[in-house]
Amino acid sequence: MKKLLMILTAFFFAMMVVSCGECEGSDCDVDDNDPATDTEQTDDEGSSMTLKYKAADEHADAVSEDIVKANSDLAMELFSKLSYEESGVNMMISPLSISIAMAMATNGASDENLAEMKSVLGFGEMEMSAVNAQFYELIQSLVEADKDMVLSIANSVWMDDQFEPGIKEAFLSALKESYEAEPFTLDFADAGAVDQINSWVSENTNGKIEEIVKEIGPDVVMYLINAIYFKAAWTVTFDKEKTYDGQFQTTTAENKTVKMMTFESDQEFEFFSSEGENGYSVIRLPYGREKFSFYGIIPNGTGRTIDQFIYEMAQNGLDKYITNLGEKEEVPVILPRFKFKYEKSLVEVFKTLGMEKAFEEGGFLDLADQGAGLIISEIMHKTFIEVNEEGTEAAAVTEVEISDTGMPYGFFGTRPFVFVIRDDRSGTVLFIGKVEDPTKE
Repeated sequence: MKKLLMILTAFFFAMMVVSCGECEGSDCDVDDNDPATDTEQTDDEGSSMTLKYKAADEHADAVSEDIVKANSDLAMELFSKLSYEESGVNMMISPLSISIAMAMATNGASDENLAEMKSVLGFGEMEMSAVNAQFYELIQSLVEADKDMVLSIANSVWMDDQFEPGIKEAFLSALKESYEAEPFTLDFADAGAVDQINSWVSENTNGKIEEIVKEIGPDVVMYLINAIYFKAAWTVTFDKEKTYDGQFQTTTAENKTVKMMTFESDQEFEFFSSEGENGYSVIRLPYGREKFSFYGIIPNGTGRTIDQFIYEMAQNGLDKYITNLGEKEEVPVILPRFKFKYEKSLVEVFKTLGMEKAFEEGGFLDLADQGAGLIISEIMHKTFIEVNEEGTEAAAVTEVEISDTGMPYGFFGTRPFVFVIRDDRSGTVLFIGKVEDPTKE
């Protein structure tokens, strides 16, 4: 008899929102009791959805293997390193969200920084125009991909009103055309700027992530933000009446009582299991029309921690664990209900991957006319996930913060400064001092 599966970890990749229009005018004057009308509506809706599926699938077919590999490789590198740092902690990242936000930022990169960012992100020798075109296809492939799934990807660029006039048009055009990024110009010194940015984040994650910016520093001139929201129903839902209190053993061998979900009878799923010291089991639990899926992957035996197993996964590549799945078969499944949030600054992990010049002056000359002092000062990533009997709800936000560490043309005494009073005839210095805090006398 096949052993029961207790899925410890899930890898979540991509997510976009299907909006429903309201009827207007005469379209609302429909007799709900007219069978002919109901049939026509059903046929029209079915035909419309078929066309939408066809369009989404065509965009998916247009996404190159190169960009998929770049995103997948980055996903495992980030996941492996962060998992090791966060041992014993629930965590989830959205590689798609991170890749989109960083790709937007790369459009402003120049010279050595451009080459370095492209290398770390897996874009290699691809021109940024080609990278942008691929992300456009990828994003469009997620639009209305399944009527049983809500999937929203929103992008935005937030600019300080003093900095906005110097931003290069080519940079903004690339973000608008390929990423459909909404442009916003604000006075970053205004106390309400933080609330406006966070309101956009909350709106585009269905309230699951309410804040990405805590305060705006004096050098911050831009935010590039991606937000993803995902909600989907299982193709085969778990039986609520069969949910029970079961034991989950943590990495530290502590037993926790949790709600375990299962089915009234064994269902058919794609499944793979191998034995030996490197053995593992993987199962595919699809959503909706089975174009998107949750994959549960667990090491067999107790000889490895989950972090050691994730390191192996990073070395082998994620595809190995997905492509080994066989034909559908009846297999028992046990999965815990779970719900958690996670947040992490990604600056240090990107530095360990070899991205250094993005955090130094002089690397973003293609972003603004006076771009010599521009740096990435923060990359903040937040996620949310809930898995229950009906399906999965998840959200992610990635914020790339751009700061100007160089002084703009002109004298702006907005930071500590030195002052000198001298006789310009002879050069005699009468007074010399510094101002650290103008409010103190």
